[in-house]
Amino acid sequence: MTARPVVVETAPLSPGQERLIDDEFARPDGTWPEAGEKTRLRPIDTGAVLIDGPLDTGAVQQAASALIVRQPALRTRLHRLADSTPLQLVASTLPDQVHHSRLPGNTSPGRDVLLAQSLPRHVDPRSDPLFRTHLIRLAEHRHVLLLQIHHFVSDGWSIGVLYRDFAELYNAARTGRSADLPPLPRTFAAVSRDMSTERRSARLGRQLAFWRQRLDSPGPAMAFTRQPVEQDAGRRPVNVQRVHVPAPAVAGLRASARGGARGPLAGPFLAALALLLHHQSAATDIRIGLMISNRARPDTENLIGYFVNTAVIRLRLHPALTAAALTEAANEAVRQALEHQALPIQDLKRELHQGAGAVPLYQVTLALNTMRTHTLTLDGVDCQDVEMEETGPRLAPTTIEQRWVIEERAGALSGTLTYQAGSFTPPQIRMALGHLDQAIAAVTAGHPTIAAITSAFRHPGATA
Repeated sequence: MTARPVVVETAPLSPGQERLIDDEFARPDGTWPEAGEKTRLRPIDTGAVLIDGPLDTGAVQQAASALIVRQPALRTRLHRLADSTPLQLVASTLPDQVHHSRLPGNTSPGRDVLLAQSLPRHVDPRSDPLFRTHLIRLAEHRHVLLLQIHHFVSDGWSIGVLYRDFAELYNAARTGRSADLPPLPRTFAAVSRDMSTERRSARLGRQLAFWRQRLDSPGPAMAFTRQPVEQDAGRRPVNVQRVHVPAPAVAGLRASARGGARGPLAGPFLAALALLLHHQSAATDIRIGLMISNRARPDTENLIGYFVNTAVIRLRLHPALTAAALTEAANEAVRQALEHQALPIQDLKRELHQGAGAVPLYQVTLALNTMRTHTLTLDGVDCQDVEMEETGPRLAPTTIEQRWVIEERAGALSGTLTYQAGSFTPPQIRMALGHLDQAIAAVTAGHPTIAAITSAFRHPGATA
């Protein structure tokens, strides 16, 4: 019998992990499920890379082993003390053996085929490994590498760190040199302990005061068309639609941020999204939950872990406002949100008495990940991402109408829009994506007014 790994570090859950366990893992009454009981926890995320060329499989194994040593978050599991206090436990080791399998050389490595070959995706964070590496051989010089990591220990920023670290560790192992990676002075568990202490600090008290003022006197909730749908424990069915913004449009958005070719994307994209939501709901007080990296603390840039927080971006629209002025307001809102990003969103909701019946702080969320702009870069082979995002029906909290998850790849933006099936039909969403393209063009141009832009939405032949 294999000895159980020794626990080398313990810490409270990070605020993000706390939200995840409360929202997806715990039962509706707050108790935890028994081992093997089905939960709402999302399955392990699978990144798939098609590799053409003479892959060094020994270097793949060395890279996986070294990555597990380097990033302690990958060796983490969930635990609950006798008094019900949740903890994250960091083990001394984790099974690091790369799983191998084969597929016929003429098999197309599509999502369904790869998932059928991969290890089980539904995991229990109390007992199952939260990071796994799987190499599928298609031919002598053609493989698919699956990197599976659970979001209990990973956010969008972490995926970029994962790919960068794995690539450098592989390239170093292939030539026998030392990996050139930045040192990690602290662990994710250590940062989680800091976060727990900081929640009682005067600094977060000042951040709470900022958000109270920022979100004072919220307007009514955005009104979308309602249709009767079945609900499951307070959750409603949702559908998923692909989203793509081509590179030239992205370059225009960056330029509108006053940063040139390297300007930040969040503000201009939020401005375009606000225009779309205004058209869909007629609301003039637009509040969007922006997923924010929450890595302003020292020594967090190169860590894998679940840091992400939600900041509420509030934009007020009126007919005479120009797209340029709206973009400036969005840029400023993002800047201020970054300065006040440490206050956990669940603490803010509690302080603002966001209980049943309250006007929600936001009904739309945006995760805009610009950290991983390229796939793996392994020496001596060609690498290409394989799309693995699910598009089937899911369940989502009833207060979230739209969930945008967007990544930057090779200058373009790609991702998904998850939307409430009871509020939007697929044709309406496809039309909305066309309106988003128009909104992006308006934000890039800067001069049209809100009235002219929304008129162009209603009358496709019109010009803004």
